[in-house]
Amino acid sequence: MQSNQEHRDAPMPKGVTLLTDHDLAQLFKVSLSSVYRWRKQELLPYFKMGNTCYYVQEVIVPLLVAKGSRGLQ
Repeated sequence: MQSNQEHRDAPMPKGVTLLTDHDLAQLFKVSLSSVYRWRKQELLPYFKMGNTCYYVQEVIVPLLVAKGSRGLQ
């Protein structure tokens, strides 16, 4: 079994970009409240490291574009 240190030092896979709540709000020109609401409603897949939520850009962007950012509200 690998130790936690080995997992922390693992490189990010190529082609994976992580976005924060602020990144997502800026990208889609919505308020942070909208991002928080989408996450609370489980409309956005995310994971948490420490106190920060991260979204995989390659998953989130096509999802939001397909639904339209206003369509999630």
